Amino acid sequence: RRPAPLPDTGLAVLAAEQAAAALDKLSALLHSHALDARGAGLLEPLMLLLGAAGSAADSAAAERAALALLAAHPSGEVRELMRASERSVEGDDLLAARGALDEALDIDAGHAELFARRAAVHLRAGRPEAGLSDARDALQRDARHFAARTLEGSALRELRRYDEAVDAFEAALRLHPWAPGVVPNIFKAERARRILGNA
Repeated sequence: RRPAPLPDTGLAVLAAEQAAAALDKLSALLHSHALDARGAGLLEPLMLLLGAAGSAADSAAAERAALALLAAHPSGEVRELMRASERSVEGDDLLAARGALDEALDIDAGHAELFARRAAVHLRAGRPEAGLSDARDALQRDARHFAARTLEGSALRELRRYDEAVDAFEAALRLHPWAPGVVPNIFKAERARRILGNA
């Protein structure tokens, strides 16, 4: 038997480029729909669905849609900076991720999602004070931002402000009863509070 011939590298590269271009077009189309949905006021009904979900599985679709609407932004430059930040986080380059978000915030300091993303970067980099500040800035801009509320709780827990952390996590659960990781974080904060109380 003869081995199968190797594919033409040029054709493989062309196919990969075409696939990437198609994904970019699809992403732009989905983003356009998210902007339209946000403009039409669909975030509020989504949040109601999220809060009324009977299980984590039921909440998953509403969560993804709500997160897409919270992240939607009309500026292509801001969207590209958010994508650059995501790529940097995936590559564990937190300085570049924060830099991209700083640039995006220079363009639009009113977008809650930008502050929430930067809060997550700060927390991952071990800067809970900065993470707390950005999470609260996000919440000032959109109090429905359940991810920012969770980040607020995480920052407070890291700062050993356990009572406030539990309050923030419970507020996150009121927005999204099935938010991933929130219940274990409440348990950890309450346990730390008890241990410190007995010390």
